[in-house]
Amino acid sequence: MNPAELPLRDIHLPDAVGWWPPAPGWWIVAVLAAVIVAWAIRAWRRRRMWRRSPVHIAAIEFERVRDGWRKHDNAQQLARELSTWLRRAGMSLQSRREAASLTGTEWWRYLDQVAGTGVFGPDGGRLLTEAPYRASADADSEKLLTLCERWLHAVSERQRSGSR
Repeated sequence: MNPAELPLRDIHLPDAVGWWPPAPGWWIVAVLAAVIVAWAIRAWRRRRMWRRSPVHIAAIEFERVRDGWRKHDNAQQLARELSTWLRRAGMSLQSRREAASLTGTEWWRYLDQVAGTGVFGPDGGRLLTEAPYRASADADSEKLLTLCERWLHAVSERQRSGSR
């Protein structure tokens, strides 16, 4: 028998694979992509909010004061600038009415309350309130800078944890 004469049918190919429903791997990729996009949007919004926060602005101002002190190396000017910076930061973080009229012991206690910890305490508080008015504050400049930096860090951590 001749192969051309055999009663054979033509080859039938299966139907094309449809695009719906996707394979399980594509569902996993879609869920992961959605989670990554949601996380990125949340991180972007938090960063945007942080850049506008009073703590971030206070941190930028603190660096400006510190850099200025490195240039002019005047301890009394540093003490005045830090005092002004703390006043502005304290009023920005809490009620202006609360902070504006405070002086002396009430002032540094208020700053400790804003930070949620005793950063200044009696010794640091006395340094903070007296240094701008001293004739020479050379020995206290580094300590005052360190106290202010610790205060800013405590306030920043308190804001990030969400408690005020």
